[in-house]
Amino acid sequence: MSALTLPYTAAEALQQVRVLINETTASFWTDEEINNWIIEGVIDVSSRGVSWEKRDSINLAANTIAYTALVSGGAGAIAKIVKVYACVFDDGSNDYKGLQQIHPRMIKHLTAKDAGEPLYFWHFGTEMGVWPLTTTTVASAGLIQVFFSQISYAITDLPDYYQSLPILYAAAKAKMKDQKYAAANQLFAIYLNALAFQRTDLYERGADSNDMLKTPDRTQIVAR
Repeated sequence: MSALTLPYTAAEALQQVRVLINETTASFWTDEEINNWIIEGVIDVSSRGVSWEKRDSINLAANTIAYTALVSGGAGAIAKIVKVYACVFDDGSNDYKGLQQIHPRMIKHLTAKDAGEPLYFWHFGTEMGVWPLTTTTVASAGLIQVFFSQISYAITDLPDYYQSLPILYAAAKAKMKDQKYAAANQLFAIYLNALAFQRTDLYERGADSNDMLKTPDRTQIVAR
């Protein structure tokens, strides 16, 4: 067996699982079921570990409050978003404004109600929204840049230091099929401990402070 280097390909990940379960050639476990367990592990790591971080955009539409598609992620891509870290309004002239995150129940209770440039964003389930509504002029030139983590199904999407985790997950599932429950539990424990460490050490963003959630004071002092 040749030496492996990160990042793993899908074939190399399968090979690593087979090393752990001590079956380098398919016999009791098929390649298909191991690959499916690896995919399950990637889904778990990318969702609970918020490990696949991306940036994409939303094309604005006039008088539209909710969106379900990203520019390069395809229809329904917002449904795969785990967490939105930030949104920035780009008016098309290299003028950027960070948007404040709100809960949808705050709509119409905020200071800004008239249509124009977006000031706030929300993320709920399969949708993202902006407030206030955009005008035709703003929508034709502007877009929202979104910084987020997303669910993945491919081990090649994960950062190098996360790729070993779906391999542990798949090996644990393989041991469960073989009714080697002690070995399966041990592998799952190693997997969960490593996942918790990586998430806390690298990706825990911390809770927003109350000051960060306040509505900005947009009044201006007129000099006399």
